[in-house]
Amino acid sequence: MPVCSHPPDQTEPLFPASDYITGRQFGIARCPACGFVVTTPQLPGQDLAACYPPEYYGAAGQRPFFKLVERGQSALCRRRVRRVESGRGAAPGRVLDVGCGPGWLLHAFRQRGWDAQGTELSDPAATHARRVLGLPVATGASERLGFPDQHFDAVTLWHVLEHVADPRGVLAEVHRVLQPGGVLLVSVPNFGGWEAQLCRDKWFHLDVPRHRTHFTRVSLGQALAAAGFEPRHWSGFAPEYDAFSLVQSLLNRCGLRHNLLYNLLRSRDAKVLREGKTPAWQVPATLALAAPLGLLSLPAILLAGWAGQAGTMTVLAVRRAD
Repeated sequence: MPVCSHPPDQTEPLFPASDYITGRQFGIARCPACGFVVTTPQLPGQDLAACYPPEYYGAAGQRPFFKLVERGQSALCRRRVRRVESGRGAAPGRVLDVGCGPGWLLHAFRQRGWDAQGTELSDPAATHARRVLGLPVATGASERLGFPDQHFDAVTLWHVLEHVADPRGVLAEVHRVLQPGGVLLVSVPNFGGWEAQLCRDKWFHLDVPRHRTHFTRVSLGQALAAAGFEPRHWSGFAPEYDAFSLVQSLLNRCGLRHNLLYNLLRSRDAKVLREGKTPAWQVPATLALAAPLGLLSLPAILLAGWAGQAGTMTVLAVRRAD
């Protein structure tokens, strides 16, 4: 198992789930020893790559989402940079954003004076960060970053850890490249939250098979501690993830096409659902329901965050000295 040494073939099946892009069937299973949850089967690299269609990253050099969505992301990224800076308590230094995606968070670090470096699994995934934002992005597996020991003052894993089959290996590599006392910011979907428990296979953040691992606060805390990190601050409020996820998950539960609203919000060259398979009435129905659900989601996610039951969770941790 990714967190403990329990044999992976002895997991307990929880429920089936399907990939909303390809239609392939998968399962969600839990380790009876540590409670860690995984997608089964775990696809090998080539098969998993086929579940990331070219449109997933958007056309080369184009934005995957509309500009208004991007502006909101940028504002929230600046807030997260300040969180890292407050946790570090020092002037900007070197930061590594593992799995930087479009590069919004890394761009916000650079604007604040950080020496910014990103990584991505492939060149297509790094296109926007490189071509549009002009950021340095290395490509390769997260378990083998290839940077010098203790090279960075801060590392971010923003909705990345759920995509890897071996989170222990990734955290060990982050521990190697981060200075003692350096700051690690991790955010992942919360499989133990109310939304995940209510919506199960309709949960927006389940996203099989691209999400290979599914964390609770307990399992994430165990993984961080085992890798040599000390969690300092937990948060259950990430507005662009929690509010939208709740709306989309409820729309999924209503029987509308899975993640249709998410697809509608993506730019023209970044649509991941095939056209012609959505009944004509579902688009206006989705848009009509999205507005009132969006209003209802705001108090719901505030309550869930206060209770530690949000759809996502973020932790600021510090690398312990060896």
